[in-house]
Amino acid sequence: MPDENASKEKRSFVVDNKWYAVRVPTVDEIQKANETRAKAFNDALARGDLLRDQLEGELRKRKLWNDDREQEYQTLRTEVINGEYKLQKGGVKLRQAKSIALEMTDNRNKMVELLSSRTDLDSNTCEGKADAARFNYLFASCLVYDDTGEPYFPNNIDDYLLKQDDPVAIAGATEFYYFISGSSSVDGRLPENKFLRKFKFVDEELRLIDKDGRLINREGQHIDEEGNFVKWSKDGTCSKVDQVGREVKDDGDFAVNHSPFLDDEGSPIDESLYEEKVEAVEDEEELVEASTEELVEEPVKPKKRTRKKKVVEAESDG
Repeated sequence: MPDENASKEKRSFVVDNKWYAVRVPTVDEIQKANETRAKAFNDALARGDLLRDQLEGELRKRKLWNDDREQEYQTLRTEVINGEYKLQKGGVKLRQAKSIALEMTDNRNKMVELLSSRTDLDSNTCEGKADAARFNYLFASCLVYDDTGEPYFPNNIDDYLLKQDDPVAIAGATEFYYFISGSSSVDGRLPENKFLRKFKFVDEELRLIDKDGRLINREGQHIDEEGNFVKWSKDGTCSKVDQVGREVKDDGDFAVNHSPFLDDEGSPIDESLYEEKVEAVEDEEELVEASTEELVEEPVKPKKRTRKKKVVEAESDG
């Protein structure tokens, strides 16, 4: 379990029921990270990589940015600022204010999408590569086991570069970013999210909730952690349903009792007469193996056509 008193010195998180942490880097680690950044920048510059000052021109050259995109971005930015003004001013119905906040969220997401090409290209600039190298060095040094403080990557950056897809590394990188930026979450500081949290329209993870704290979607329908539609009962339990509220079982089938189909006279049909007899396979691996064998089975070679020789019977001389 994490030490709450050490929150300023480290940030704990859990992956697969095991606790890890990212700690504050030492002065020596910061110095070496800065040296790593300088080297990465010089190497990129020597290769002729793009500088950030050249980013705008390169984007337009590659047709990743133009005047129309710029105008759309500025329009969205203006709408976000106007929404922020309305939330600060107040004086409107709370429901209307909620719609304003959600619209601000949508507009910010559209802005991010517009800037995605710029962000991708920025990561390939000399400065972008240098910043990444510095961050990676610090993170690889500061990811530790929460209980012992031992490094997760004994060989620091060398180990991390080989295991960047490690689930602990992925989760830890996000935690380290928030930790060294001095904010638990950048999203949590946005005006629209502050409003939504204040009036309990969202939970701590900024997910929409109803007045009872239950997850909902934009249309107000109840959902579970995975986004499946659910229906709550009076006893506090919930069951999966489809979009219109019909109960669904875990396997995806509807939770209904099947009744026989009827013939033209309205009499029940004996459906067992129409069921295909399938040989039971006890082991699933056996089924997969059987299917594979069918796929790789040598095709039947077509029979060669042979011409029948005409048998000419000699006429007897009688």
